Amino acid sequence: MAERILVVEDEPLVAQLVSLNLTHAGHQVEIAADYPSGLAAICRPDGFELAIVDVMLPGGDGFELIKEARGQGVGFPIMMLTARNEISSKVRGLDVGADDYLTKPFDVAELLARVRALLRRAHTAPTLTGHPLVTLGKCWIRFDTGQALTNEGELSLSEKELKLMELFVGAENEALSRTDILEEVWGMDAFPTDRTVDNFILRLRRLFEPDPEHPVHFVTLRGRGYLFKR
Repeated sequence: MAERILVVEDEPLVAQLVSLNLTHAGHQVEIAADYPSGLAAICRPDGFELAIVDVMLPGGDGFELIKEARGQGVGFPIMMLTARNEISSKVRGLDVGADDYLTKPFDVAELLARVRALLRRAHTAPTLTGHPLVTLGKCWIRFDTGQALTNEGELSLSEKELKLMELFVGAENEALSRTDILEEVWGMDAFPTDRTVDNFILRLRRLFEPDPEHPVHFVTLRGRGYLFKR
C-alpha cells in the first residue's frame, strides 16, 4: 500500500520537485503551501505516514507547526526541509518534535533515502510488550500509542523521543554512552552528534523530571553517558 506523505512547502518549484520524486517512488503526496493549511492537513484524523515541513511558511513557521502538531497528538515521523543550515536551527527542530532535518539545496537521492529510513523505522519500531505503560512519578508513557502524560500535559512523543524512551526502559539502571544512544536511536542519519543526544535528554527531563535541574530519572554519568532510573 502506498504511504501517504504531506509536503508543507511554499516554494512551488521545490514542492513540485519533492512531490514528483515521491510520487515516482510510489507514494501518495499532498501539498500544503502555508502554515494554516499545513497545520490543518497534518492534524487531520485520517492522517499521513510522514510529513516534510519547510521552516519558512506564509502565516507562521515550521517549528511552531511541528510543535502544535505534536501537541495535538500527531505521532508519525516529520522531516524538516529548509535553507537554514545552522546547528541551532537543527537542534530547535529536534526539540519541537522533528525526526530528521535536511537542508536546501538537497540531493534527491538523499531525500528519498531519508524518507525510506523514516518510514522503515516507523513501521518496524519495536514496542515493549512487557512494558506497555511506564510511570515516572505523576507522569506516564504508553508505548503502544506513543501518548504520554508530561509536565506539559498530555501529548504524543515523537518517533525519536519514543525510541529513546524504549531504549532507556529496556536498559534501566545500565550505563548508556552517547555513542550507544546514537547508534540505537539515530542509526546512520547524517547529522546527529553528542550534542543531539544531550538536547534530547534535556527535552525528556523537561517533560518527565519533577525538577529538571536536579534529575532523578535521567542521570548524567560524568564521562560515561546516561543512566535511566524509574
